[in-house]
Amino acid sequence: MKNNSIFPKQITPLLAEEIGLHLGDGSMNYYKGKGFYQLRGHINDDKNHYITRIKLVYKELFDIDINLREMPSCGVFGFQIWSNKLVDYKSKVLGLPLGKKIEFLAPFEITLNEELIKCFLRGYFDTDGCLYIENKYGRPYPRVEMATISKKFAKQLEDMLTKLGFRFSSYVEKRAKYGWKDIFRVRINGIKMSKKWFSEIKPANLKHIDKFKRIENEWPHGNLNPGPLSESKDSHDS
Repeated sequence: MKNNSIFPKQITPLLAEEIGLHLGDGSMNYYKGKGFYQLRGHINDDKNHYITRIKLVYKELFDIDINLREMPSCGVFGFQIWSNKLVDYKSKVLGLPLGKKIEFLAPFEITLNEELIKCFLRGYFDTDGCLYIENKYGRPYPRVEMATISKKFAKQLEDMLTKLGFRFSSYVEKRAKYGWKDIFRVRINGIKMSKKWFSEIKPANLKHIDKFKRIENEWPHGNLNPGPLSESKDSHDS
């Protein structure tokens, strides 16, 4: 990493997107006094997104030429960086969590500006979100979903979506009996709200874009093969 790397003094739309990427796929900590940051996604499904979007984000934002690579032993694709300056900036200036992401929040400044919210949600959804397709009454029914083990962050996501005018449902997947953290799931349901999501948030991960294009193309005909079904039993769908 270059010594003259750039660290923005205020949160820009591109930095908001990068923070979303970080809270989705990223982690960081100090090991023996050295800062370590990594961002890694699925070895196959997310590879295109890392090559065509994420690499450019880090170059433009921080002037960092990231070295993308496959990590077959973990089944991931992405990059790792040793840098005190980057980890200092992310943890001390942006307030992002060190170690495991258990309870955390996105920077408050993002929540005050709709453009920053949209960019942040793009980054988070592109790395940690899902687009499910169900067969509902013989037609494809999309669900945009984001999930987290942080109760505070789940509430923040709900507040962001409300500010942008999205209708959504949320629920808690209880897992304490298995010795695991509960999962807080936030879902945007139905074709109308999903169209709003892809129109306003503008996801950049091709796996999401291609799947939604299939929905748009097949929606009038009701003959889309929905693929894997989600197990949702929400009662607030629209």
